[in-house]
Amino acid sequence: SPGWTRAQTAVDDPILRRLAVATTAMVYCQIILGATMRHVEAGMAIPDFPLAFGHLVPPTWNAGIAVHFAHRVGAVLVTLAILATAGHVYFHHRSRRELVRPATLLVLFVLAQITLGAFVIWSGLQPVINTAHVVNGALVLATSLVLAWRSYRCGFAEVTATPAARVPAGTSRTRTVMHSTSH
Repeated sequence: SPGWTRAQTAVDDPILRRLAVATTAMVYCQIILGATMRHVEAGMAIPDFPLAFGHLVPPTWNAGIAVHFAHRVGAVLVTLAILATAGHVYFHHRSRRELVRPATLLVLFVLAQITLGAFVIWSGLQPVINTAHVVNGALVLATSLVLAWRSYRCGFAEVTATPAARVPAGTSRTRTVMHSTSH
């Protein structure tokens, strides 16, 4: 993509990198937990939202309730991680559109995901709403991954081909050397 290869100042923020990677890993784990909930048929193990049987913590437990409640707790943790990552981008990199855009999308997607999750419960697992929840979860993961990749972007510079050292006679191999233009 031209936007990826355009020379810009590299993002040199190890805190952003850690936050973005941790957030992406958390989103991935949350998706796995949601899939587990679906496959053990625990989608309605806790039939009310935002409470659990009228309480903050379910008063009774079984495997389905445990998986469902873990998915809800995971949603809170993922939301906090996304808000921390986006907040870091807004505070430290507000002039970097390539970071602000995915951070903003990430916040919007996670708000939509929470809303869809609530409607999944309130609708009794209505298939269209459930499908939208799954698709939006994939968008959250993809957007988080884009932000993580961009936090590792090292500012591409001019790439030149130079003769490789000690190339055996009769071959014409070259090696690519990257020269950084950032100081």
